[in-house]
Amino acid sequence: MNYKETAKDILDKVGGQENINDFLHCSTRLRMNLKDPSQAKTEEIKAMDGVMGAVYSGGQYQIIIGNDVSYVYNELKQMVTINTEADSQPNKKRDLSFKGLFESFAGLITGIFQPIIPAIAAAGMFKALLLLCTSLGILSKENQIYALLLNIADAAFYFLPVLLAYSSAQKFKTNPYIAATLAGVLLHPKMIALLGGEVPVDIAGIPVPNISYASSVLPIILTVWLMSYVEKFADKVSPGPVKIFLKPLIVILVMAPLALTVLGPIGNYLGVGLSDGLFWIQGKIGWLTVVILAVFLPFIVMFGMHKVFYPVIFAAMVSPGYETLIHSAMLSSNMAQGAGALAVWFLAKDKKLKQVALPAGISGLFGITEPALYGVHLRLKRTLVACMIGAGSAGLFAGIVNLKAYAAVGPGLASLPMFIGAENNFTYALITAAISIIVTPIAVYFIGFNDPGAESHAQASSGKSVQEETTSVAPKKEKLQSRLVVFSPIEGEAIPLKAVNDEAFSQEAMGKGMAIKPAKGQVVAPFDGTVQTVFRTKHSIGLKSVEGVELLIHVGIDTVKLKGQHFNVVVQEGDLVKHGQLLMEFDMEAIEKAGFDTTTPIIVTNSGDYLEILGHEQSEKIGPETPLITIL
Repeated sequence: MNYKETAKDILDKVGGQENINDFLHCSTRLRMNLKDPSQAKTEEIKAMDGVMGAVYSGGQYQIIIGNDVSYVYNELKQMVTINTEADSQPNKKRDLSFKGLFESFAGLITGIFQPIIPAIAAAGMFKALLLLCTSLGILSKENQIYALLLNIADAAFYFLPVLLAYSSAQKFKTNPYIAATLAGVLLHPKMIALLGGEVPVDIAGIPVPNISYASSVLPIILTVWLMSYVEKFADKVSPGPVKIFLKPLIVILVMAPLALTVLGPIGNYLGVGLSDGLFWIQGKIGWLTVVILAVFLPFIVMFGMHKVFYPVIFAAMVSPGYETLIHSAMLSSNMAQGAGALAVWFLAKDKKLKQVALPAGISGLFGITEPALYGVHLRLKRTLVACMIGAGSAGLFAGIVNLKAYAAVGPGLASLPMFIGAENNFTYALITAAISIIVTPIAVYFIGFNDPGAESHAQASSGKSVQEETTSVAPKKEKLQSRLVVFSPIEGEAIPLKAVNDEAFSQEAMGKGMAIKPAKGQVVAPFDGTVQTVFRTKHSIGLKSVEGVELLIHVGIDTVKLKGQHFNVVVQEGDLVKHGQLLMEFDMEAIEKAGFDTTTPIIVTNSGDYLEILGHEQSEKIGPETPLITIL
C-alpha cells in the first residue's frame, strides 16, 4: 500500500480538508468528525485498495484500514491542518432524537478515550506481565523491584484524570493545560492528606468530601465540560492587557472549588453507580449477559460502538477492582473471530481468500478483530454465524464461572495474564479461550461457506473437462457459470465507463463496467439477486446476483450532494429481486435542473473475481431486456 496516495485519496473522497473538523485513529480505523458526512463517497472509499470498509456511526465517519492505519494517519496528518479553536459548526442544529443523542454521546466518549488508549493499553499489559511474573515465582510481591515496577505500571491509571483532562479539553475545545491543572487539584497528595484528616474541610460552608479521584473518569470529564463554558465567560470579561493571567485565574478560581465540592462528588457517585449497575444487571440475568454480549459484539465492533464501554470498564477497575462482563465477552468474541478466520484459511481452496484469512486470523487471536471481521466473516457471512456460536459457547462458560479481568487491555493471547487473580480465574480464562478456539472452527466446518476456489479445485481433482461438466448439470445453470450477463437497469444510451466525467469511475478505480445516459427515470433489477446496499442518500444501490456478481448502480455524478432529494427507492437492504423489478425512481429533470449530470455508472465491484468484464458499447437505445455487460 502506498500510504501517501491512500491518505490523499481518502482526503479527496471525504470532501477535502474543509469538510473535516478533526480526526484520530484507533488500532484499525481512521475516525473522522466530518462537517457534512453526506459528502463522503462511501462506496468509492470502500473500493479503495487497502480499505476494508467505511461506516458512519457514533457521530464519526470511520474508515477501516487494519494494522497499517497509523501510517495512513501520519500521512493524512501532514496534509490536514485542524483549527482546534474555532467552532466548526456554529449554526448546525442538534439532532435531539434518541439516535442523534446516542450518536453524539458515542462520538464524545470515543473522542475523549481514544487518544489515551495507547498509554492505558501499555500500562495494562505491564500490569498483566507483572501478574504473570508473580504467579510463576519470578518476582515476589515483597520485592523492592516489584514495588518499583508496579508503580510504573500504575502511573497511567493513577493519573488517568490528567490524561482525560487533556483529551476532554481537546474535545470540548478548551485550554488543555488548565484542564490538566484542575486534574492535578483533585490528585494533589497534600490535598488528599488534608481531606483525609480529622478536621472536616469546607469551602464557603460547603463541605468537601474525602474522595479519592485516582483512576477516576467522570469527575474530570464533567469538570472540563463546565470549564469550557466558564473559560468563554472569562475570555469576555478579561481586559486585553491582563487577559494572559486573568482569564486562567478566573477559570481556576471558579472551577477548582466546584470540582472539589460538586462536580467531583457527582462524577464519583455516577462512576460507582455504573459499576454497581453492571453488577446489578449480572445479578439479575447472570451468565446470560456475557453470552448475549459475546454473540452480538461483532455487530457492535462493526459500527465502532465498542468504545462506549470505556467508562464502565474504568469504573469497575476502580471499584471493585475487576470487571466481569465486557472483557469476558471480548475474550470469547476475539478468539472466535481469529479461530474462525484460521479455519477459513485451512479449509478454503481459493488462494486470494487464504492470503487474507491467515493474517486476519492471527491478528484476531491477539485481540484485533477488524481484519477478520471485514476481510473474512462479513464477506462470507456464514462464518460470522459460526463465530457467534463459538463466542456464545465460550461466553456461557465465562459467565457461569464469573470470569474476572484485572487489567484494562484488549483481550487476546498475549494479554491473557490480565486474568491472573484469585483462585482459578486464570485457568477459567484459558478454558474460555480454548472453548472459543475449538468450537468456532467446528461450526465453520459444519456450516460451511462459499469458497470461490472450491469448484475449480474439484474439477481439477476429478479430471473432468468443461464439456463433461456441462453434461452433468442443468445447461442453463452451467451457461451462467461460464458466461454471466448483466442486463441494462435503465432505459437510455450505453456509453463506455471511460467516458464518464468522474475520475473514480472513468479510471475504473471501483471496478469495470458501463454507464448509461438515462432516457427514463427508473432503475430496475438487471438480474435475479439480492439488494445488498441502499445508500442513505438514495442515489446508489448495491446488488448481488444469484451467481455472485456484485453490482453498483450509481445514479448521476456527485448526486450524493442532493441528500436524497428527487430519489425514491422502493426496495430495502436484504430484499430478493427479480430481473426487471423496479428498484428506484428518480426525477431526471429536477436533478439536471439542480446542476447534476444524470449519467449512471454500472460497476461490477468484484471485477477481480472474473477473467474479463466486457461492455456492450452500442450507441443505440437500450432497455431492461438489452444485455449491458458480459462477464467471463
